Amino acid sequence: MSWKESMEIIGEYVDRILTVEMRPHQFDVRGKIHLLYEYARKQVGVPSLSLLAAQKVLDRVKRDDTVLVVTGTGSKPFLPNGESDGPLGCASIARALALGLGAKPVFVVGENDVNGMKACARAIGLNVEDYQYRNTAMVLGFPSDAAAAEKRAAEILDRFNPTAMFSVETLGPNDKGVYHSVLGFDVTAHLPKLHTLFDKAQARGILTIAGIDGGNELGSGTITDGVRQIMPYGARCQCPCGGGNTCRVPADVVFPATTSNWALYGVVTMLAMLLKRPDLLQDVASEHRMLEACVA
Repeated sequence: MSWKESMEIIGEYVDRILTVEMRPHQFDVRGKIHLLYEYARKQVGVPSLSLLAAQKVLDRVKRDDTVLVVTGTGSKPFLPNGESDGPLGCASIARALALGLGAKPVFVVGENDVNGMKACARAIGLNVEDYQYRNTAMVLGFPSDAAAAEKRAAEILDRFNPTAMFSVETLGPNDKGVYHSVLGFDVTAHLPKLHTLFDKAQARGILTIAGIDGGNELGSGTITDGVRQIMPYGARCQCPCGGGNTCRVPADVVFPATTSNWALYGVVTMLAMLLKRPDLLQDVASEHRMLEACVA
């Protein structure tokens, strides 16, 4: 068996683990993730989305390159300080890129998500500073005002000139410009407008990889038809816009997983395999530290 065949087999089974159904019983979106994953995989015709993403990262990201890692779910009244799905996946991929490739991660997160992101980064072993250095990450807040977001996005891309951008559980707008929860409610007002950063990055040819779990996040625009067919509120939301909660923003690789964090854990796993660096994937103790720090 060739090395390529071995990686494809491993990647396929990693992806199976990451799409095991574990939705809370009160969510009426249970039983959908494996369908969304299969739709996304068939669109690109590969055995493993985690392997595809890892290969694209290795082709594009070099030593001392800046990579942007984004998340943003924090909004009042239910998530005034963000949530734990997003920061952990961001921290995991940032650590792997810093240790494995010598890249310099910059987290760009909603203003309500800053403290949680800093806590996760430190818990997994990254220094958090206001400058770039080895094994050091910067954390930048991003505005919820649309005009301010447009300006901030251009400033960030001009300043850092990144070669890749990762999104983990970053909510984005539908075709009508409305942000939705997974249950189809309008949550536009207080969320960071990070889709502006994604749009501008793609226009500049920057590699974009997104972990999703509901179809309302950045990257879901790659599989719009699938989200509309599979997810309960993909085609018809529960807010007056009536346009569904499917995010219109695509990515070069979109990875639906049981939680968005896990999608990036899959990418890290396959980076570790391809580089023969098992230390790039966090251990159980690191996972516990990140989760406790984020929740605290």
